[in-house]
Amino acid sequence: MGKGRPSLQVSLSVMCTAVGVIIAAAGDFSFDLVGYSLALTSVFFQTMYLVLVEKSGAEDGLSSVELMFYNGFLSLPFLLFLIIATGEFPDSLSLLFAKANSLAFSVILILSLVMGIVLNYTMFLCTIVNSALTTTIVGVLKGVGSTTFGFILLGGVKVHALNVTGLVINTAGGVWYSYAKYKQKKSKQRIISDEEARQK
Repeated sequence: MGKGRPSLQVSLSVMCTAVGVIIAAAGDFSFDLVGYSLALTSVFFQTMYLVLVEKSGAEDGLSSVELMFYNGFLSLPFLLFLIIATGEFPDSLSLLFAKANSLAFSVILILSLVMGIVLNYTMFLCTIVNSALTTTIVGVLKGVGSTTFGFILLGGVKVHALNVTGLVINTAGGVWYSYAKYKQKKSKQRIISDEEARQK
């Protein structure tokens, strides 16, 4: 993307995050090959998606709102096909009509829509302003929080020392990445201000 090679600290922090994931997965005694395969496929496509968002925003100068519009417009035919192909469309319509008079349902539906819009907007904005990698690492940190709450609130998972160790290493990698990017940004600002001072 023309941003050059990442610094050593950024590279090591990303590796630390990946090692944390591998260690946490090694402690998963309910290992499911299909589940992990689908998760890896999801990670791959999410990465490609964010790289394309970054590329579109940087090269074409599209704003987050424009990217959201194109994303929705281009995704709609595929989503409609999936809804119809899986047979969910009639069930969804009947449920929508049955709950249409419920105030609680309407409020929850509207809040869900608004939260989805805000989530996508902030994700696109983060990707355009920072990078696809930064957005991914922020997502990893969010995922650690979700996983921890899932362990505590939902239960049903046998927590192993490897799970906890992996989550801690994963989180440390995410925090390290954030710190490395912060230092990188500060040093760039210092270089720019030094150059401006020399020119005066």
